[in-house]
Amino acid sequence: MQHSRFVFLAAPMPESKDGDEADGILWMLVSPNNRPLGRGTSYHETYGSCRQAVLDLKANYERAKPVESTVEMTGQWTWRMDLDGEPVAVSSRSYLRSRECTYNLERFLEAVPEAQVVAGTRSVRRGRRRASVTEAPPRRELRNAG
Repeated sequence: MQHSRFVFLAAPMPESKDGDEADGILWMLVSPNNRPLGRGTSYHETYGSCRQAVLDLKANYERAKPVESTVEMTGQWTWRMDLDGEPVAVSSRSYLRSRECTYNLERFLEAVPEAQVVAGTRSVRRGRRRASVTEAPPRRELRNAG
């Protein structure tokens, strides 16, 4: 049986004050069918520090406090997890109804203690890049065995 797992994403961090776009590492908890359940609240400079944030959450998740709220501009619902007064996880999306938000928060909480921690990072880029045009590989001829 597959389990939920924490995956690590190397992605451009929101622009810094000097305009540089550097990559950071962000964790995401995904279900066995790859549906996002929640994600970390902050980018980390290294995979090791991001992985440690996940291990800290797993070790202390019973102390974490869930908070559900609405987005003022849209009226949609979101959730976050606070640990020692600091937000450590947030919903991956917003929800139209309070009960959807609560249901998805419960799925996140159920998954955290048993979720596997995947080694390594996946690279993520915002926007779409234009595919480069490369020369087609040479065709191999099939030889008749008869």
